[in-house]
Amino acid sequence: MHVLRALTLALSLFCGAVMAQTKITLGYTAVPDFAAAFIAKERGFFEKRGLDVQLQLITLTSNIPATLVSNSAQIGGTTPTVFLQAADGGLDLVGIASGALSHNTPPAIGVAVRPDGGIREAKDLIGKKFGVPGLNGNLHVLVRRWLTLNGVDPRQVTFIELPLPQMPDVLRGGGVDAVVTAEPFITRMRSGGVGVPMQGFAASMPDGFSTVVYTATRKWATSNGPAVRAFREALAEAVAFAQANRSEAYADLGKYFKVPLPVLQATPWPRLASDITEDHVRFWVDTMREQDMLRKHPVLASLIAK
Repeated sequence: MHVLRALTLALSLFCGAVMAQTKITLGYTAVPDFAAAFIAKERGFFEKRGLDVQLQLITLTSNIPATLVSNSAQIGGTTPTVFLQAADGGLDLVGIASGALSHNTPPAIGVAVRPDGGIREAKDLIGKKFGVPGLNGNLHVLVRRWLTLNGVDPRQVTFIELPLPQMPDVLRGGGVDAVVTAEPFITRMRSGGVGVPMQGFAASMPDGFSTVVYTATRKWATSNGPAVRAFREALAEAVAFAQANRSEAYADLGKYFKVPLPVLQATPWPRLASDITEDHVRFWVDTMREQDMLRKHPVLASLIAK
């Protein structure tokens, strides 16, 4: 009888633990900056904190806010520009964690131009076609900022939306005169004679702003405070794991960042982060306001979940 009671108690405790798991669908885009989430999923860091996280690939980062509002996903990894514009447009979203932070040494992003295009400096881009991976996305905003700093009105440049993998072929074919892209694509374009990197673009950017952020609706984040904190803790453990186990971390990244092995091996490891602060987002607010992308001046403290 005592054995039966013990087994019943153990079974009830097991069932209780299973029922206590918080189910979360995490929408993400396939970029290395979300590596901490990939590692946390593969290494069980979410599960051991009571989080049943299912990763869902979202092709366009601009679709993330709608996915959250419809509750198709509870957490969405997106760019700060998309997050801030969604909040500015009236969606009640909050940032719950950083994914990665910018660093310009060594440069992870850059501008490449056609070798025969005669483009040597920013002013040579006036009247040219410029490929960006997403209109009003991070890199598009950064390019406009760089042009302005170099005395060029961005309205004098024609921007064309191009997926990163297609940029080398379109640049080679003359469909665009320049592209803004990330490593390892910059090095591959240069080594293949497709594009020539322009100097000074990455160096003109400050260090330490968020490149991607994890977001949620305010309602969900407020109702699931323990889950939000557990999510951040799992990301922090994943960041520490990646620092100590880089080859295993690359293997986890490769399961979600589906590129040929040589491209994966040449991809610089992102500067992963977990906590999100006002300083991580302030650069984007200031830059987007300069480009008239925000109608209101957001109160950063209100956009970050505690």
